[in-house]
Amino acid sequence: MTIPPEITTLVFDWGDTLMAVDSRFSGAMSDWPEVTAVPGVQTALAALQGRFRLAVASNAVDSNAIQVRAALERVGLARYFSEIFTFAELNAKKPAPLFFQRAAQRLGAAPHELVMIGDSYAADIPGARRAGWRAAWYNPAGRPAPGAGPLHDLEFMQMAELPEALPRLDLPDVLTCQAWYLEQEGVGNLWQHVEAVGLAAYHLAVLMRANGQTVDPLLAHRGGLLHDIAKISAKRTHANHGEMGANILHSLAQPALAEISRRHLIFYLPDPQQAPRTWEEKIVHYADKICEGSRFVEWSERLAGLTSRYPDQIEALRGCTPAVLALQAELAAAAGFAAQDLVVQLRQANNR
Repeated sequence: MTIPPEITTLVFDWGDTLMAVDSRFSGAMSDWPEVTAVPGVQTALAALQGRFRLAVASNAVDSNAIQVRAALERVGLARYFSEIFTFAELNAKKPAPLFFQRAAQRLGAAPHELVMIGDSYAADIPGARRAGWRAAWYNPAGRPAPGAGPLHDLEFMQMAELPEALPRLDLPDVLTCQAWYLEQEGVGNLWQHVEAVGLAAYHLAVLMRANGQTVDPLLAHRGGLLHDIAKISAKRTHANHGEMGANILHSLAQPALAEISRRHLIFYLPDPQQAPRTWEEKIVHYADKICEGSRFVEWSERLAGLTSRYPDQIEALRGCTPAVLALQAELAAAAGFAAQDLVVQLRQANNR
């Protein structure tokens, strides 16, 4: 992946993204007796300076732009930012799209050139996306995204990781995934299924990350959404829809998603040459095996549904059971659960 070339400007939230908010103090942060930069932010900004224009956009009402700059100066960060906006300058607050529209106007930038970076999902992510910006979630606690599924374009847990994480902004957003399905005539019930697979994959990746695994929940989510992109078109030609999906996604410059599509089919799991390799490939492969339509189910119920729809493949489907259960055990252990509890944990995470 490479950083999308159209991105020119990174816009940072202020409180708890650049500087720590201390509940002991009130009023303008520039006047607080103690101020602290968020760990790793100096390293990140030094690496980003010169590559992007850097700005601050905050909901602060106790501080205006001059006072925010003075606070940043106290921790050696002010020199990185060319513009600073608060409620005083924009007369709007996040997540209102008007906040982002006015910030873009002041910056003289088109929405597709801008990335909002912040720690508050509710304030920083939905409004930025609605205004046409990309949105990066600084998520030091490793929490799952609230709501029906992840809307953001990038997620990272340590501020020092931001420069290396930026190429992951190249993942398609949810609306783009939907558009790609429409281009392949994949709509209706198929979208309901892949949406469920994406949610199962995302929450399983979050659980594994919380248990110390190195895994990208957003890559797992988008892989879940796109694993069946060729399902409808492949039926007309009796082609392998995993392989066809991989070709489509490669043509869209998404090699990691292409491999997730290529390696999600149950018949290939016992084949070491075709089996999933990365955590994200394994997660999507497994998530597909526990989503019957839009429901999270045990493999036995999913198997019953598959064999009823594909009676000519009953023996092959049943023959995959040992490998599916072995994968379930591997992923459950990586997430810190017993294998028999994994589906229950995913149902609870998704309120299903």
